[in-house]
Amino acid sequence: MNRHFFAAGFLLFGCWPLAISASPYLSAGDTALRNDIQRLADYGVITGPTTTWPLAWGPILADIEAFEIDAPTPVDVVDALARVRARGEQETRSRELFFDARVSAAEKPKRLRSFEDTPRGRGEISAGFTWNDDWFTASVNAQALDVPEDQEALRVDRSVVAASLGSWSVGVSTLERWWGPGWDGSLILSNNARPMPAISIDRQSTDAFQTRWLSWLGPWDLSVQFGRMESDRHIPRAQFFGMRFNFRPLSSLEIGLSRTAQWCGEGRPCDLGVFVDLLVGNDNRGDGEITSDNEPGNQLAGFDFRWTPRPFGLPVAVYGQLIGEDESGYRPSKYLGQFGVETTGVVMNRWSYRGFAEYAGTSCSFFKSSDRFNCAYNHGVYETGYRYRGRSIGHPADNDARVASAGFIAVDANASEWAATLRFGKLNRGGAPDPRNSLTQTGQDIASLDLRHSRSFSFGEISVGAGVERIEDVISGSTDNDLRFFLQWQSSD
Repeated sequence: MNRHFFAAGFLLFGCWPLAISASPYLSAGDTALRNDIQRLADYGVITGPTTTWPLAWGPILADIEAFEIDAPTPVDVVDALARVRARGEQETRSRELFFDARVSAAEKPKRLRSFEDTPRGRGEISAGFTWNDDWFTASVNAQALDVPEDQEALRVDRSVVAASLGSWSVGVSTLERWWGPGWDGSLILSNNARPMPAISIDRQSTDAFQTRWLSWLGPWDLSVQFGRMESDRHIPRAQFFGMRFNFRPLSSLEIGLSRTAQWCGEGRPCDLGVFVDLLVGNDNRGDGEITSDNEPGNQLAGFDFRWTPRPFGLPVAVYGQLIGEDESGYRPSKYLGQFGVETTGVVMNRWSYRGFAEYAGTSCSFFKSSDRFNCAYNHGVYETGYRYRGRSIGHPADNDARVASAGFIAVDANASEWAATLRFGKLNRGGAPDPRNSLTQTGQDIASLDLRHSRSFSFGEISVGAGVERIEDVISGSTDNDLRFFLQWQSSD
């Protein structure tokens, strides 16, 4: 990968202003909250980047407090301000122990998970607690699942224990992560797979650099993680490295640079020198003395953007993501691609809505007529590929897919939410049976529709969802219609 792509990122740690308190984080998965935060960012209330999840509450609440509502402020912005402020005040309570719980039941959990946090097993019971202090935050959650996909019935997902060091948070977490502007998928890191345990280093502030040489970047964020993968894979207990730097040089433009790698693991070289070779890009077989025996790792890298040009004053945003599966000339190559457009508005002066249309191609060199199959998310050494506990770490459609989707989200002043997602696609287009693909060994044509509704009551939040998916196997010609349903309750402490 690019020798300079992220090596300079570590130098940024010496360039932070002092911070005085720890900042709890928003884990990926809440579409209503993400809709509100993105609406506030597009309007100019929130000034920092918003496409790297988890997000720190600190800069979001600071921007909200600094904003003054005036007469021209749209009703959906006013409502979003109230909802995000209330949620933030609830989740950042200091020196107070509070508890949460969740119970869900599902018939056939979704095969392709979008940003929303839907059940992963047929039945789930979750309970946890949160404690925030000036310099320390802890949110510990435990889950028990009935018939989980990965056969791990007990887990501690969505947990974090972190300390504040200046403007940085350093801790251990299993938070859901999402890197990029897409709503139906991220090509490099999504919540499709379960979150892996990781040491995480995240910036708690999004303030711009004060030096004239870097101030043009505008508000910026940096996230680094060192994770550990499961033992039940071709290279047991492989390590996972991820780094993302995103910034807003214009109030209407956000740019993200992402890089991830699988390295180390049983039987693989695992010292500091190997990590340095991986970091600077000295890891391609055939380059110097690099062979399959000492190749540092399996890497992905690329960039994404989200731009709100507001043509003729219309609330429109366009976004895209290009992730390279390989490297050529110290730059990512063999790109996977994703592009989308979204719009927002108000219905009946009550419902804030967001609609999006998105396309993703997950074969290498997706833009060419002769795109390469069995390349993306696969690797000759790390043969389990870019997957964790049976699911793709990147896009939920896994490798060699073409997927088009359209979605609609509507949220009212009381945070009640309606959501719908329509999806058409071709999975595993490589043709020959591919046992590495996490969804299907053979090609499939799919069409699906999912509906979801959430509403808050005095006793907690109830979410209900239903979906149908039509699956046609390309080789056998057989067709199947899958129905799914879930019901979930979550406490409102």
